[in-house]
Amino acid sequence: MSLFDFFQKAGRKAGEIWRQADQYSGGWLPGGGVASPLTGYIQGRPDLRRPERRTLEGDIAKSLDSAAALAASTRPAVKEAVQNSPDFVRGLLSTGLNQLPASVNLFGRYYTGLGDKGLEFSKQYKDKLFGMVKEEEKLLPYLLQQQKGQETLMKEEGPAGLRLTPKQYNDYLAETVSDLKRLQKGDIRFSSRAGRKDDMDSLGGYGTSLGSAWFTKTPEGGYETDETYDFNYAGADKKYPVPHGPYFGGMQPPSPSEGMSYSAAQTILGRNPEFLHGKGAGSPESLFGRAIVSKMESDPFKYSLQLKRP
Repeated sequence: MSLFDFFQKAGRKAGEIWRQADQYSGGWLPGGGVASPLTGYIQGRPDLRRPERRTLEGDIAKSLDSAAALAASTRPAVKEAVQNSPDFVRGLLSTGLNQLPASVNLFGRYYTGLGDKGLEFSKQYKDKLFGMVKEEEKLLPYLLQQQKGQETLMKEEGPAGLRLTPKQYNDYLAETVSDLKRLQKGDIRFSSRAGRKDDMDSLGGYGTSLGSAWFTKTPEGGYETDETYDFNYAGADKKYPVPHGPYFGGMQPPSPSEGMSYSAAQTILGRNPEFLHGKGAGSPESLFGRAIVSKMESDPFKYSLQLKRP
């Protein structure tokens, strides 16, 4: 045996011994090839087949869910306190909220029950929105033609052709006809920017604040809308309760709000890049807000927004 072969064989043997020692130690030896408990905790993903296994992602999600539950449970008391406060106190609260980004301002009013009292939007917010609505207005002839085609198609196909239940079909057709009438009147449909590259601001973006809205043109050349601030997933935990078992793998699936908390945890750890790149409506703060709202009762409020030519 050559000297080179001797040292190569000895090196392999030493490596095997080191790997075995690392395995016996639980993965704490450097370079042993076995993941340590700490590595498994940090890098591990929640496993439905092993609910007892703790991971960093799971612990963050549970902490967020607990915080969301606390926020949702204290909301009735907060709302009652605000509504019973003197008018000047509510005025101060309104002034304070108006200094915050639009999404935070509107959500704060929703959560506290303050509603549209003293609601104001920044000039920058309104000026940019004016330009967006004006661009939508240019698409009015195209949208009108598109809506007419959709109505014709629905009436020709019927529920069976569209694979819808009669109720789903009737609701969808009624919405289609209603939208067509508004377009024929000259109303402008502003579609939500949520998820678009030009609206990735989770706190002040239009997708996470205004959402979708209908605008009418004013005689002065501006636009105005009367909107309702609400969430279609409000109270989702009660609307869509987790069904009773047996469950796959023996573990109960998450509720809607818990699912939001898990998505937020994944985004915090950079493990959810496909969901809007972790920005805008896909940011951890937006997902956490959804978790809170999913645990709360729906409590919408109406507000008006006027846009003047900049």
